[in-house]
Amino acid sequence: MKNRTLINYIVDVPLMVLTVLEGLSGIFLQFGGRNASYLGLSMFEWKQIHLVAGMPMVILFIIHLALHWRWLVCVTKNTFGLNKKNAVQRCSVE
Repeated sequence: MKNRTLINYIVDVPLMVLTVLEGLSGIFLQFGGRNASYLGLSMFEWKQIHLVAGMPMVILFIIHLALHWRWLVCVTKNTFGLNKKNAVQRCSVE
């Protein structure tokens, strides 16, 4: 079980950092003017960060979903009452 926790950590921490970068750069790009500068970076630099962070974020998100797929299916079945015999299962993250 320690391996699974380590794998989740290795995937989730960079995913969180990339998500924050995508969000910040997206906000700056959406509301900033052509010659604006935020946190010492030009709009061109924010656009580059946005583009470079996007693909690894999507890849890590897909890995994250794959790692948690059984939990997601279990919670969905419980939420919509799709379990056999209407029994609520305990959904473990492991």
